[in-house]
This record gives sequence, C-alpha cells and structure tokens, in this order.
Amino acid sequence: MIVLLIFLLISSLGIMIWACDSAINNAIILGKKFGISDLFMGIFVIAIGTSLPEFAATIQAIQIGAPGIVAGNLVGSNIANILLVGGVMLLPINSYKIENENKVSLHYFIFLSMVFSIALFINIKLSYFTIPIIIILLGIFLYLELKKKSEKKENYEDKNSNNSLLIIKIIISFVILYFSSKYFIGYARNISAYFGIADTIVGVSIVALGTSLPEVITTIIAIYKKKNNLALGNIIGSCVANITVISLIAIILGGSINFYELLDNFNKVVFILTALVFYAIMIGKFASKITAIVFLLLYLIYILTLYM
Repeated sequence: MIVLLIFLLISSLGIMIWACDSAINNAIILGKKFGISDLFMGIFVIAIGTSLPEFAATIQAIQIGAPGIVAGNLVGSNIANILLVGGVMLLPINSYKIENENKVSLHYFIFLSMVFSIALFINIKLSYFTIPIIIILLGIFLYLELKKKSEKKENYEDKNSNNSLLIIKIIISFVILYFSSKYFIGYARNISAYFGIADTIVGVSIVALGTSLPEVITTIIAIYKKKNNLALGNIIGSCVANITVISLIAIILGGSINFYELLDNFNKVVFILTALVFYAIMIGKFASKITAIVFLLLYLIYILTLYM
C-alpha cells in the first residue's frame, strides 16, 4: 500500500512539472506573437495559473467554516512566494538587474502589501463594503501592467502555434496543474498518516508545500529557460493575486473576514518584513546567490519556528 502511495505521489509531482513546463512554453510563444513582455506573462498568465491551489484551498476552507485557514493561506503563501520561490529564483544566478520599466510592478507590490497590513494590525472587518476598494486596487495593478511598452512581435509560421490552440493548451495545462496539485496533497497526507504524523502538522506543512510547489516548479523552469522576468512576474503576480483574490473569495463566500483576529503577531510581522526585504533587495540590486541561500534558510527557520 505504502509503495503504491509513494509511486502515486511521485507521479503526481511529475505531472505537475509537465503541466508547468507546458504552460510556460505556450505562454512564452503566445506572448511573443502579441508582443507581450515576459514580466506581463509571468504576472497574469503563469502567476494566476500556479495560484489555483491557493484559491481552491480558500474556497474549501470557507465551505467548512475555517476562516483561519484562509488567513493563514494568504499570509503563508506570500511568505513562501518571497522566501522559498524567491530563493529558488535567485539561487542559480550571480546577480539580478531589474529593468526600470519593471520596477513599477515592484513599487505597486510593496504598496499593496503595506495597504493590506492595515487589515493585519487594525481590528477591522473586511466585508461587502470593501469589495469595491479591493477591485480598484487590483484594477490599478492591471492598468499599470497593460500600459507598459510591449516587446517586438515575432512571426510564427508553424501551424502548431495557432493562437486558439495555444490558449487551449495553456488552459488545459492549468486544469492538469490544479488536479495534480490536489492529488499530490492527498497522497502526501495519506503517507504521513501511514507513518503516524499528527494531522495538524500534516495539514499545515504538506498542504502549504503542495500549494507552493507550482510556483517553485514554474520558477525553476523559467530560470532554466533564462526567463528571469517571467520568474519575477510569477512571484509578484502570485503575491498580488493572493492579497486581492483570496480576500475577495473570502468576503463573497463568507460575508466577511477579520485578519486582525485570525492571525498572530508573529506571522503578521514576518509577512511585512519579508515583503520589505524582498523589495529592498530587488530595487537595491543586492540579489545574488548569497541572498538566495539566506532566503531559503529563513524560510526553513520560519517553518520550524511555527512548531516550536
């Protein structure tokens, strides 16, 4: 039984990797055909696709009446995006130079993080009245990205790169990614239960890792293909999507949510500090292999601290 579970776990992980690779390949081709920048594709196509597990977890948590999971999912996923995914992004490169045009995305990312921190440290309940504000914040981000200068269009004569076919392939890749992530989490939890690991530890560690794996795998593939802006866009887009979309889902399905009451001060502080540090390092051009190692070690320490 355990051998079968391990085989299924590895198989689902392999399918996740294939789905991510397929999504990136087709997104890159589609982006070049329409003159769309790698950062834009990373933010809107790849980031949204790899954030599906987080969105699904939010919906399931609301349905079972567990708003604490929703709050932890949002804050924990952003911390993982910065420290874990960011560490993976920077590990294979000696330095990272962000273009001036793409600094706008980073500026808005830190702005939105600071705005969201108001809901973390002030006892306010986000309800239907805050939906227009969240939509406006998301809309501003979309506008800033859409107004950026596009890259030069490239002509593709290969009939296999038909626009409609590319879009269908991307959508199918996202669907496969979503379900493979779901099964990966399920198999991992079964294996953990087999070895007698506590349900609370399994739920937090395995589920958190499972929902972050698509971003990690996508980032590794993007860096391998020397698409650094695609990897950065994935991180920024995922963080922005988590703050806005998860909040919207929680409010629409649950009526309201109070992050101040649901989260402890430790996670609130870590959320803000990681956002500030990531912003300062990328803008200040301090990104390097050493930075990557520090990020990964900090994430390990963060996870260990949660269970101490």
